[in-house]
Amino acid sequence: MKISYATHTAWSNPGSFRSRLYGLPDAPRKLADVLENFMIHHGTAHLLDVSVPEFAEIDRSLRTVERLLSAAIVRDRRPLSVQRDLSAYLYVGSRDFALMAASVLRSNGIEARLRAGFADYFKTGWWEEHWLCEYRWEGEWKLLDAQLGWRARGAYGIDFEVDDVPRNRFLSAGQLWLAIREGKIRAACCGQFRTGISGIWLPAASILKDTATLCGIEPLPTDHWGPAIDFSRNRAVSVKAYEELDALAQTFMDPPQSPFEARSLVAKFPWAKPGSAITNIVDDVPHDVFVHSQPTVRPVHVYARIQEARANS
Repeated sequence: MKISYATHTAWSNPGSFRSRLYGLPDAPRKLADVLENFMIHHGTAHLLDVSVPEFAEIDRSLRTVERLLSAAIVRDRRPLSVQRDLSAYLYVGSRDFALMAASVLRSNGIEARLRAGFADYFKTGWWEEHWLCEYRWEGEWKLLDAQLGWRARGAYGIDFEVDDVPRNRFLSAGQLWLAIREGKIRAACCGQFRTGISGIWLPAASILKDTATLCGIEPLPTDHWGPAIDFSRNRAVSVKAYEELDALAQTFMDPPQSPFEARSLVAKFPWAKPGSAITNIVDDVPHDVFVHSQPTVRPVHVYARIQEARANS
């Protein structure tokens, strides 16, 4: 079977909840508004003074679409096209919105991939660490910010089409890295504004994540491997790593057209590839990245699967 960006990964595969996506639009322009029926960005919730339920703090670690859908169904069994009460929402990050959008698009045969990078439209003069869904539409690759539904657009004052984000408003991690190296952007103005985390180590670590997504591996924003583990722990980039990252960023300036092409390119940079395990900086322990198999389902998701089967029987 030919693997393309329209092929599900272990992370984007909705599994037994595939039918739940059927009622969602496959037109990217409409997708962001519909996703906001059951998902809200953790930061947007804080901006709007919406309290994040304690049980929802784990949402940003669910890792796969199947787990995200399972959690959403446990909280509210109605179709995903129906807007929920905020207490039943998923409280997630931009990566999860991008992954959910990619899952819907791939389920409809549309090529889609995650991109890890930085956006300048959340705060003036600041490049926020961010994830988008890049999709091929009528032969052209476009950027979809699936996080920017009607509620988020109003909160952030967005004035562009979210299914065609201007290329100068979002830079991939590699693009931002090279812009910093050329003196066009200050590293101190890149990071996570609300948490106060910034510095050149963030785009350095994000380059590896963006490269991984192009290869068909879709990690969490808090996942690190190889030299990025030291970047995250030391909040610094070694002299040797600067030149290596320059070469990696330059190699992927023209994004590959398939996961196979991406893997061929990254083979020249073995230190950039995730191994059998990565380290998540939230708990600082190794986690299986499920490169070859579907992640193990937690008990709550097993329960949701049973309920789904009963509902469809």
